[in-house]
Amino acid sequence: MPGFLQRQAGTLYLAYRAAIAHPLKKLFQSGVFTPRERFLRNYAPEGNIPTSQEDRRVLRGASRCIHCGLCEAYDAALAQLPRTLYGGASLLPVALARATPDLPRARALLAQLDPESLARGEAVCPTRVPLREIAAFLARRLRELDQTVQAAGGPRR
Repeated sequence: MPGFLQRQAGTLYLAYRAAIAHPLKKLFQSGVFTPRERFLRNYAPEGNIPTSQEDRRVLRGASRCIHCGLCEAYDAALAQLPRTLYGGASLLPVALARATPDLPRARALLAQLDPESLARGEAVCPTRVPLREIAAFLARRLRELDQTVQAAGGPRR
């Protein structure tokens, strides 16, 4: 019998929240935010912003990377940039394209990448990963992230 009463008390509490507490909260809530605005206020400072159809297309291209390392054999930037900053062309589709919250740490790398070096890596890629397109996508995504965080009132990451 105690289990039955406990379930009934839980059900009554949920009914109270749904019928009384939540509507009153919505009634007296200050400031009206759209779901998109609420999402951006909550998640943009962490680096999570909405993904467009074009972004999904580029990410599908990045997902073709099998991390074979052929692109790195022809990557001139690998010899020019410090290894602490750049780990090779396969870093773009394997790590950076998959983790937007980590993107602000790649700001210096994206500013120094040479599209010609990435083009050589693309030419030898067995799965035809669009490295230049991914680099442009990441730079655009970083700009969008900065604008969104600034509009949401957060600090630039």
